[in-house]
Amino acid sequence: MFQMNTYHALCLGLAAQAAGLAPEIIADTNRDGNLDQADHANKGVWSAERGAIFLPNIGDKHKRCAARDGAGNPLSNDELASCSDASGHLLLAPELAAPLRTAPLQLSEGAVARVYGTPRAAYERTRLFYLEDGSRPNATESWRLVDQELAFNSSQLAAGLTLALDGRELVEDASVWDGTVVVKFDVTDGTQHAVDSVALKMAPVLTHHHLQRVETLLSTAGNESSLSDDIWAQDFVEPAYASMPGPQGPISIRIILRSAQSTRTAGRQVFEQLRGPGIGGYQPQSGIGQGFGHREINSYGNLETIPPYTSKDGTRYPAGRIIMGKHFERMPAILPFLHAQGVQSPLILETGWMVIGHVDEFVQFLPFNNSLGFTIAIADTHSALDLLRGVQKAGSGKVNAISFNGTMEDGGFPVVGVNMTVDELMANETFSRVNAYSQKYIDSNLEILLRDIPWIAPIDGLPSHTETTLENEYLTASFWPASINGVVVGDHYITPRPWGPVVAGEDVFAKAVEAAYGKAGMTVSYVDDFLSHHAGFGDVHCGSNTFRQTDLAWWK
Repeated sequence: MFQMNTYHALCLGLAAQAAGLAPEIIADTNRDGNLDQADHANKGVWSAERGAIFLPNIGDKHKRCAARDGAGNPLSNDELASCSDASGHLLLAPELAAPLRTAPLQLSEGAVARVYGTPRAAYERTRLFYLEDGSRPNATESWRLVDQELAFNSSQLAAGLTLALDGRELVEDASVWDGTVVVKFDVTDGTQHAVDSVALKMAPVLTHHHLQRVETLLSTAGNESSLSDDIWAQDFVEPAYASMPGPQGPISIRIILRSAQSTRTAGRQVFEQLRGPGIGGYQPQSGIGQGFGHREINSYGNLETIPPYTSKDGTRYPAGRIIMGKHFERMPAILPFLHAQGVQSPLILETGWMVIGHVDEFVQFLPFNNSLGFTIAIADTHSALDLLRGVQKAGSGKVNAISFNGTMEDGGFPVVGVNMTVDELMANETFSRVNAYSQKYIDSNLEILLRDIPWIAPIDGLPSHTETTLENEYLTASFWPASINGVVVGDHYITPRPWGPVVAGEDVFAKAVEAAYGKAGMTVSYVDDFLSHHAGFGDVHCGSNTFRQTDLAWWK
């Protein structure tokens, strides 16, 4: 709801007829959700500590954005992404616009004023509106688009202008536009001319971390426009958000990022199914360059977020910090966009040693009762080997290493070792060698994390084994369903059934997983994804996604 704040000239210390022309415009510079006297100081310069914030108003409040043309054909990727509440000249969602006000001015009848955004890059990417009907501030028809040539007369200036600002698009390249706009209030009265200004900056697009409350759990159902059979809901979309201060707390918009995989048809669901009221979509410029095609490095299973912390070098990450994996010399195509947001500076790990190559295959962050508020969970081949040795020591080496008892249908993905016993597996030199190879990269990535995160306690690993995809290759995948590839829902954890060796009627891996997550105070539920996802080199996390809370004050 657009907030109408009483704004008196007296509060500003303005005389009804100033000796000198003194226009004044304010926004929510002190970020308390209101417009008042406290917003005057240093309002013309934006900083991380002070300065008004506005949102990209790119949802589809009235579901007017089409997915097909008049002939019923699916729109192109660019056509799909081009429509939003901010793609025209109407303020369709006033509740997501940032308020501005001008102080009432008593001027001569011929006085005029203009209000506009600068620099040019900001003017082209933002919209400014004037409230013509103050009795209905939440109605679209009450607002008029303001361009640089629109002149306000003395009567309007005497009443004071109620204005609203929103963004047409997201910040993609900070060297072109970093999201800052300086709104000028330019007044001429006879021979007198004066200008006042206030600085605002677009809220960054922020990814979610596991300490944020889950509001919706997602999985794939199909894509009618493309007949896609892409089941990897974690990979082709990344739920994110942007927020700004409001009178009753943060005001936010959910923003769904499409993966930088231009030929991945399932990503169209960002616009065909998910975009709507309070939910916008973003499509990377992926027609050329690194974002072209369907490289796994650009899937969002390769993006996770460390919860909020202050790094060892003193850098604060109040909204958390992104981690992504590179594939040796290749970097993710979305990195420039993420860097342009300026808040969650991505930390790069190495994931090129795996078949799929995503960070969610070996590391995650869990809520925890410590000074940080979270703990690091990481895959650990050593603990899994110890469990297998324990099976042998108990005299159960002849049981199947993988206890899955379903039917392996012809034509599916091959599952290596499904009929091997624990003894056979432990005697396999390739298995041992590849796990040592994988552990080297896991340890190296953990070192990268611990160089940044102020962690002092030991890290508890989760049992994990890897395998080669083809004989003599060193691209690895999880031998069993990966317990670390699950969904964190508060203090509950949804994870793939591990199908480990069964001794005395008990899955030894499941027991270890429950103990590990129990240390974080979490209960565990299992999903059997052995054929649906694990056989295709993914698990529960890869096949799902979450909408988490968005009403967060990242600026504090």
